[in-house]
Amino acid sequence: MKSADKVVCAAAATAVAGAVFMADLWLPVHSAIAALYIVVVVIVAAGGLHRFVLPAGAACLVLSAIGYFIASTTAANPHTVPDFILSALLIACVTGLAFRLSAEAAPLREQARILEFTHDTVIICDTAGRILYWNEGAERLYGWSREEAIGAHCHELLQSDYPRAEVERALSAEGSWAGEMHRRRRDGSEIVLAGRSLVRQDRLGRRIGVIETGTDLTAERQAHEARRISEERYEAIFHESPVSMWESDWTRVLAHLKATSVTPQSLRASNDQIPVLRNLGSTHIANKATARLFGTDSPHAMVGKTFVAHYMPSTEAALAEIFATFLEGGQMREVETQFRTAQGRVIDVLWRATLLRGRSEWSRVLITAIDVTDRNNARARLEQASADLAHAARVSTLGQLSASIAHEVSQPLAAIKTYGESAKRWLAAPTPDIAEVAMCLDGVIANSTRASETLARVRSLARKDTPQPEAFDLAGLIAESVRMLQREANAHATHIRELIEPGLPAAFANRVQIQQVIVNLILNAIQAMDRIDGRPREVVISLSTAAQQMMNIDVRDNGTGIALENPNEVFQPFITTKANGMGMGLAICRSIVEAHGGTIRAENNVAMGATLSFTVPTQVSVADASQRLPLANEARVEGPMTGASVATRSAGTRADAEAHTIAPTKH
Repeated sequence: MKSADKVVCAAAATAVAGAVFMADLWLPVHSAIAALYIVVVVIVAAGGLHRFVLPAGAACLVLSAIGYFIASTTAANPHTVPDFILSALLIACVTGLAFRLSAEAAPLREQARILEFTHDTVIICDTAGRILYWNEGAERLYGWSREEAIGAHCHELLQSDYPRAEVERALSAEGSWAGEMHRRRRDGSEIVLAGRSLVRQDRLGRRIGVIETGTDLTAERQAHEARRISEERYEAIFHESPVSMWESDWTRVLAHLKATSVTPQSLRASNDQIPVLRNLGSTHIANKATARLFGTDSPHAMVGKTFVAHYMPSTEAALAEIFATFLEGGQMREVETQFRTAQGRVIDVLWRATLLRGRSEWSRVLITAIDVTDRNNARARLEQASADLAHAARVSTLGQLSASIAHEVSQPLAAIKTYGESAKRWLAAPTPDIAEVAMCLDGVIANSTRASETLARVRSLARKDTPQPEAFDLAGLIAESVRMLQREANAHATHIRELIEPGLPAAFANRVQIQQVIVNLILNAIQAMDRIDGRPREVVISLSTAAQQMMNIDVRDNGTGIALENPNEVFQPFITTKANGMGMGLAICRSIVEAHGGTIRAENNVAMGATLSFTVPTQVSVADASQRLPLANEARVEGPMTGASVATRSAGTRADAEAHTIAPTKH
């Protein structure tokens, strides 16, 4: 009973007690009036005020006694004492009986209270199916209030869909039924319930109705359906994916690592533990792509096994790196390694291991493997093509410098001839002058050495060997390149000026490649001033220190400048400002510079002409580096429309070469 109802019952009991007391004072029949106090006790008990039954009975006895002693008829009536005793006994008996019945009804009231507050629906119907009871759970679930539902036909109101014949048979035979039913709420939405019906009987065992409870399964069924769809989707993605995937249990691997106190550093330093660790994992599941990758009959053949039979020496090193990463707290590690297929073919694989949540640490490790053999083979062919392209560019440069080279070689040859003839004349004299002859022979030797060095430089540019980095004097290399181009500069009426900062360290790069860049930039500067009249043509080459232990080389001309919105676009393949240019020279220069860890840029000068600059690492920067990888010939050209690339680089510098970008210079 609700609190408001209890308050009403208490007020009614108080009013009745007051009325009986007043009647007892003024009416001459005491016993008959005093007996009416039992009405107060009954009201309190019926109102669910169990703990107030005894206090109400005591209060009624007190009121009856007061009425007896102060009533005007008590002294005149000789039968008042037996009447008082009789009424008091009657009040006491009724109070005791009411208290007992109220105590016995307390569990029933508690059960009714539980039925009201339960989330499940509780509906009581008569034999005709009309609703007699409708709890708060039914109100919340179905949307109809208790006043609206009581008296309505249950299955018509809720549009029940259930096996009626089966339910009736079960109720008749067993007195109960449990199963699933579909109903509609007030808003028209359909819900699924787990229902249970129980037959109500009277004292004679006759059926007087049905008690029905229901639990809403709609959300659970929706979640189950969503989970089923998700699992089917995952299974389809997993098994039909073209990427090899399998899930392994590495619990024993982790246990062994902890038992032996292996550290990530020791795993990376030595693979001694790997032969033991690699046999401790097992495969839970593998997809079809895994069977195709390793050349096995089916993915089921790999379940419960390891992949040790397919390991290569590089695989163990990769496995050690993965274990070390997981020990450090990492959740994913990707490495490139090699496997051997069941047919004996060695494949390059991009291998990724990811820790998933499981019942214990390392119990679920998802591994993916992508076959990159074809990619690596294509990259090798691409690198070879890039090497050929770089070589062709150097040979093309030599063609342009052929006149200068011929002039530089002809000078020492002419000097050798002159010194030889002079030596013969001194020997043919009546008195040979041995000192003069020796001086002439020294001149012959010096000029032959000069000619040999010139030819060696030409051969180094034309040679197709894989270049290696070395320490060299960058200022001397610039001077040598200027001498090589002097005849070309004279033919174009151009003056070349050098500005060298004193005290520079040695550069550390491939000497031939850096010379190729310098020669290319100077040639471009010379040719950029062909149409200049009315002012001197000058190329200024500056060498100075730069940030991050690099040296900066600027090649500045006073020509017409670069006719592009962004001057740095000249380093893109097939973009040229020359009428007969191919647009490959500066693209190759860019790849060479970036392969050495430097940058190259272009900008128009404020007054006239343009400046092309690039940086070269110093020997100091290489010596201070924690790890130095050998540089390789890099001549990578990416087409703006096709995205094709031509690259020549060693595996050690591949990542470093690709990590550098050119920041456009503002001007």
